[in-house]
Amino acid sequence: MRKNMTQEMADQIGCEYEIIPPMDEASQVLKVYEEAKEDGKQKGYVPILVVPDQELLNRMKEAEEPEYYLKEYKKHDGKEILNGYLAEIKAYLEKQGEPWEEVVSDVERGEGMNEFIGFMPDDWDSTLEVILAKIPTEHPWEVFAWVPMGGWNECPPTEYIMAVMKYWVETYGLEPVVIAQDMIEGRVPQRPETAQEAVAIGEEQYAFCPDIVEQCCGDATIGQLADTLMKSDVWFFWWD
Repeated sequence: MRKNMTQEMADQIGCEYEIIPPMDEASQVLKVYEEAKEDGKQKGYVPILVVPDQELLNRMKEAEEPEYYLKEYKKHDGKEILNGYLAEIKAYLEKQGEPWEEVVSDVERGEGMNEFIGFMPDDWDSTLEVILAKIPTEHPWEVFAWVPMGGWNECPPTEYIMAVMKYWVETYGLEPVVIAQDMIEGRVPQRPETAQEAVAIGEEQYAFCPDIVEQCCGDATIGQLADTLMKSDVWFFWWD
């Protein structure tokens, strides 16, 4: 009998897991996640919510084994990756005659993001079926070695994602929570307190994922993203 796609993806991840059926409320999914998070502290694993998707499954089948990414990401520095991406963007915009100050603009008009949307359907009627994968590592950024989503379209390579996530985990306390076909969601324990700090984080996020400014901010400015960050507990990355 052919496995359904969710089961096939769970097997592809290759570690202990639970399949969370559709729930009435997102809070019910997060309750299961929180329980696993506490259990993982005792048993040495990091939980991650993975949204089943055929495209993501295909990508995972074509990817390397976890051991490859666990070794490869250590060759890279997350902050240096972001600086390199940002330098490329600035050089391109300079050639286009677009001042960086206009890309940043004013820190205003942001809307807080405090809910996870990666496992919600378009109609928000109930949650999607989700895999709670119990990744056998103590480092949150290493979950992507088992769910290698990178290297397609404009999404950075998986080893770059891991290096950047390591930097953000260690610098801002970022906690990766959801991996979907084209999305990563996590949460942070503290919001930036000043506009200057928020813009600095916004520049890093823009370098990592330009679509969250160019397509997800109505003003298409880092300033609007920065204002959003000052009102948000959830960080969201999406590659079109």
